[in-house]
Amino acid sequence: MTFLKPNNFEINFLQRLKELKVKDRKVLIAVSTGVDSMVMLSIILKFKELLNLKVNVAYIDHQLREQSKKENEFITSFCEKHHIPLFKHIWEKAKHPQSGVEEKARLERYNFFAQVMQEHHIDYLLTAHHGDDQAETFLMKLIRGGDLKQLQGIKSIRPFRNCGYIVRPMLIFSKQEIYDYATICGIKYYEDETNHTDDYLRNRLRHHTVPAFKKENPALLAHIQAYTEQLQDNFEIVKAAVRSKLDSIRTRDGYDVTKLVLESKAFQKAIIEEILTDFQLKIKQSQVEQILTVLNDKQKPQVKIYLGHDLELHKKYGVFNITTKSKQENQTIDELDLKPNTWLELDNHKIGIFDADKVDVLPDDKCLMVDNLNGWKLRHRKNGDCLYTSVGKQKIKKIFIDKKIPSEKRSRAWLLADNSDKVYWILGIKKTNLSLVNHHAKIQYIIVYRKK
Repeated sequence: MTFLKPNNFEINFLQRLKELKVKDRKVLIAVSTGVDSMVMLSIILKFKELLNLKVNVAYIDHQLREQSKKENEFITSFCEKHHIPLFKHIWEKAKHPQSGVEEKARLERYNFFAQVMQEHHIDYLLTAHHGDDQAETFLMKLIRGGDLKQLQGIKSIRPFRNCGYIVRPMLIFSKQEIYDYATICGIKYYEDETNHTDDYLRNRLRHHTVPAFKKENPALLAHIQAYTEQLQDNFEIVKAAVRSKLDSIRTRDGYDVTKLVLESKAFQKAIIEEILTDFQLKIKQSQVEQILTVLNDKQKPQVKIYLGHDLELHKKYGVFNITTKSKQENQTIDELDLKPNTWLELDNHKIGIFDADKVDVLPDDKCLMVDNLNGWKLRHRKNGDCLYTSVGKQKIKKIFIDKKIPSEKRSRAWLLADNSDKVYWILGIKKTNLSLVNHHAKIQYIIVYRKK
């Protein structure tokens, strides 16, 4: 088979595809009919046999310009002539938002691309972002401020929506190089007239800032591309280190606060950001700082922070985790009466009050001798509850704190109280050391708490 000899532009493009491993694959090419995507499509078609690619084209009519109809007809005719499968989508004007049209249009595009890839089992999406796009994006992120990760700019290849990968082989070229190639090869394309206005920040950078920087240094685009690639490499290294640290503090119930706070402030911050990312939460530096403040505060063993999207961070005595926001429960107080010589079934235990000579006590049973068979009950705690002991009353709230009982377990804890509502036992946590037996009584009774 005879192949056309490529020129320098094409040689560089084919080399880039090789580096990105775009060969022997089924690909979806995003085409807008602008010069960038038409040049990319034309080169791939020219060397389709050499690359062994199964080419598909995706086109979206955003209905934002008068010439959309002509562009639609053009790409349809082009794909028919070259026998290329074409997937088209029309974003109707009625669905355009009042504001944020650009971002909404972008989301509409990528949703459509993902749908096509999933339905037709296509692993690679190719877009025609070029070096000037990279420079504009880099400067926009720099101007607007925010997360350093954003300065990574446009990646040459990255995972895309669990569909496969999105690939940008044109990042190595400037816009002018693409125009020059289109002119030499006679490639037809349509110019988006909105690109000529200064209504958007990107356009102002394109028309004024980037040309001024290029005048200072013609190698501007190459330098910015090198910076973004270095940032991407460094963030990969950092991410691997952070994931290792994150795994080291992971526990069965969440994450170990003690281990986290032993790390440097920089690693603490990176770990929290990684956890928030795992939960698909947008990183807000103010929120990260708030989380680190409460996790490092030894005076507050229990804290709850609302993170948004119905998620909460809970710190509970040396462990923190992120869970779905708990719904407000009715503050009703359940009471269960102990019936003589009958077991009362709880979750993992059972409890009963018996004549002392009518029950066999097992080695692991917890017991309390009493002299009254009736009037005993289990209930949940109320404000001001105290445990009665030989040294006086102890506030149950303080017992919970001293025992480091998490707040959700406090509300579910069962208290053993007598008919005057005095508490003598917090089941599974602490019981009175008082003698509740009348030594003159002939019959004694025993309350038995047994694990099932």
